[in-house]
Amino acid sequence: MTKRPILWLAGALVVAGAVAAVVLTAGGGVPGATAAAPGPTTIGAEWRSFRADVTGIRPGPDDASLFVQVALPGKDPGCVREPRIEQVVESKTDIRADVVYSTRPAAGGCQDKVPAELRLTASGPVADRTVILNANADAWHKLGAGWGHCGPQGACAPPADHCDPAWIGAAVSAVGAESPGTTRTCTPDWLVLDLLVRQTDPPSRAVFRWTDAGWASFAKVTTAGCADIRAAEPKFPAALCRTLPAPA
Repeated sequence: MTKRPILWLAGALVVAGAVAAVVLTAGGGVPGATAAAPGPTTIGAEWRSFRADVTGIRPGPDDASLFVQVALPGKDPGCVREPRIEQVVESKTDIRADVVYSTRPAAGGCQDKVPAELRLTASGPVADRTVILNANADAWHKLGAGWGHCGPQGACAPPADHCDPAWIGAAVSAVGAESPGTTRTCTPDWLVLDLLVRQTDPPSRAVFRWTDAGWASFAKVTTAGCADIRAAEPKFPAALCRTLPAPA
């Protein structure tokens, strides 16, 4: 696993009331949260900090907060500690922060990734500000009801293509799923995604229609085919769901 050491910002960083708190995902979240976890396999005593891999953003419980979704190393309780959000700097147009964790050299037990969430709370409403994490490595922008990853060149304008990964990512974000899932079908007007809303839940299928504000979910089903989808929305084209397998 390649780790990226933190490049600390030079000079004084002023944070106007911004705070960050760790929030565990269902099913354990940060390694070591359950009593049944195996014993540590880490070696060495020196803990070092690294930037976390950000996998998504979803809306928080109020207009000044967001949940930052990350993948942390290992299921071993000795793999990681102190996942956190640091160096929060706000402006009128963006919110910048480092998403980090501490780890130490490991002997084979920290290669798997486990999901966790960190709560980012700003000093005021997030609104339409761009959220830039880990020194421009991850930039996110509000798209409809969710949050989409900006383009590789930092372009955060809404894509014209409704099936662009940024719009699909925003749909995943809006329903609070912990993984990007699988796109079963996408047209300019309809989107079908198979998702794990929580890692401990069975797969389910979220179905969306396009609106002026982006993708809006109108059904969550667990069955194959069209019956449950068209019961929720008779206008959904049968050709898009007739051969759909059960969610997986």
